[in-house]
Amino acid sequence: MTENKNEHKDIDIVGLILLLWNKRKRIITNCFIGGVLSIIVAFSIPKEYTSTVVMAPEFSSGSSVSGGLGALASMAGFNLGGISGGEDALYPELYPKIVSSTPFLCDLMSLQVETKDGDLSTTLYDYLTKHQKKTWWSKIIKAPIKMVKRMIGSEVVDTVMPTNGADMNMTRKQYLALQSLNDKIAVIVDKGNFVITLNVTMQDQQIAAYIASVVSDRLQEYIGTYRSAKARKDLAYTETLYREAQEKYYAAQRAYATYVDQHQGVVKMQYQIEQNRLQNEQDLAFNVYNQIAQQLEMARAKVSESTPVCVVMQPAIMPIKASSPKKMMMGLLYVFLAFFGTAAWIIVKDRIIDNRIA
Repeated sequence: MTENKNEHKDIDIVGLILLLWNKRKRIITNCFIGGVLSIIVAFSIPKEYTSTVVMAPEFSSGSSVSGGLGALASMAGFNLGGISGGEDALYPELYPKIVSSTPFLCDLMSLQVETKDGDLSTTLYDYLTKHQKKTWWSKIIKAPIKMVKRMIGSEVVDTVMPTNGADMNMTRKQYLALQSLNDKIAVIVDKGNFVITLNVTMQDQQIAAYIASVVSDRLQEYIGTYRSAKARKDLAYTETLYREAQEKYYAAQRAYATYVDQHQGVVKMQYQIEQNRLQNEQDLAFNVYNQIAQQLEMARAKVSESTPVCVVMQPAIMPIKASSPKKMMMGLLYVFLAFFGTAAWIIVKDRIIDNRIA
C-alpha cells in the first residue's frame, strides 16, 4: 500500500511538471511581462537616498553631587529634602521614542534646507509638502479627489507648521507631513553594545545628509540636557546655599569688627566675653562658608562630569547611491510572482476547473 501511495505521488508530481512544461510558453511570456512591469514600476518610483550616522553614547548611572551636601545644608539651617542620587532613567531603547515625538519633529520642520543642485531653498515642511516627486499612478488616483475638492471649495488653506509641538490644532496636511517625516527617520539600537544607528531617507542626497546631522546633534543635546539636569539642580541649590552662607559670614564679620572698634582699650570681662562670642560666630560662619565654597566647585565639576560624551563613529555624509527603489529585487519579485501565479492558475484550471466541466 505504501509503495502504491508513493507511486501515485511520484506520478502526480511528474504529471504536474509535464503540465507546466507543456505550458512553458505561457509561463515564459507572463514572466517576461512581469519583468517589463517591474522595470516600468521601478523607474516610476522616485529615487530615495539614505544618510547614516552611527553613534556610541556614554551609558552610565547618575549620582548626587556629594553625600556631604545635606550635612552642609543642615549646618546652614536648610533641608535638601528629596535631593539624592538615582540611576539614569534615559536608556538607549528610548532614543527612537524621543526622535519620533511630536515636539522633536516639529522643531525639525522649520529647518532651512537646500537641494544638492541648489535650485531649491526652503523649509523642510515646504519641501515635504510641496516638492516631493510622486508616481504617475498616484497622480491619476488623486486627480478626481482634487477636482471634487476644488468644486466644493473644501481645500484647506496651508498654514505654517508649529515649531514646538505645543499647538495641538494641526491641520490634516500638517499631521501627514509629521507622519511622513517620522517614516523617513529611523533610529536603530543595538542592544548588545548600545551602538545607535540613525538613518534619514530623503529624495535629495544633500537634504538627507543635513537632516541626519541635525537629528544626531539634537539627540545628543537632548540626552546631555536630561542627564545633567540632576547635577544642574544640585548646582543651583549649592549656589543658593553659598550666597546665604556668604551673607551670614559677612554679617558676622562686620558685627565683630564693629564691636572691637567700639570697645578698644576696655578690659572688663563682660566685654571680653562678648568679643569672644562674636569671634566664635564669625569663625563658625566662615567654616560653613568655606566648606560650601568648596562644595560649589565640586558641583560645577559634577555638571561637566555628568554631561555624557557621545562618540560619532560614522558622521552623516551625502549618499551617492540610491537606497530605493531596489530595481533588481523588484524585478526578481515580479518575475517570481508571475511564474508562481501562472503555474498555480494552470494547475488549478487543469485539475479542478476542466475536470468539473468534463
